[in-house]
Amino acid sequence: MKITVIGNCQTKALSWYVDQLDQSVDVKWICIEKFLPMWGSQTEFQGKPINVITDIQEGIKRLQSSDYVIFQHIQIDTSDNYNIDQLKKHVTRGKLISINSMFYDPTDPDQKLLKGMIERAEIFNIDIPAHKMIEKHGSKITMRTKNHPNVFYFLELVREICNKIDLDYYSDKQYNQYLQKGYPFG
Repeated sequence: MKITVIGNCQTKALSWYVDQLDQSVDVKWICIEKFLPMWGSQTEFQGKPINVITDIQEGIKRLQSSDYVIFQHIQIDTSDNYNIDQLKKHVTRGKLISINSMFYDPTDPDQKLLKGMIERAEIFNIDIPAHKMIEKHGSKITMRTKNHPNVFYFLELVREICNKIDLDYYSDKQYNQYLQKGYPFG
């Protein structure tokens, strides 16, 4: 099974977590044009190996051959090649699974960032909305910064992905090991 992940630094970390699920799953992360100067040459993220695609034509071929593409909605001004309109053209045989870009400040009494995520989830019809995970898990989801969620968020996001694509989730032992290590943002 080929799974391709595309989006910001959160999805780069997510690709590592998805890659840990099953030896038969081929996982790659596509680096969009905007992030090439920062992450294009990095084949690891926060010390973990990541299968990175930087070449646009290789990325498009990968999308065309993927069984699942897990993505964040990317604006046209951010990526000419991987915005949602282009993704719909490239992903011809696989299934698109959209996730939020997580921006959250649990200490904000007005919850501006959370409201923004809810609004974007509704506008873009997000398949796995982050605000639903926050509603479900509450204070277990913490943030190192407003856009760097803790390991618990990633583990629960992977659980939701597994439910969508019928993959076996981590064992309790793996889950607890990952929870203790806190990759990548604590």
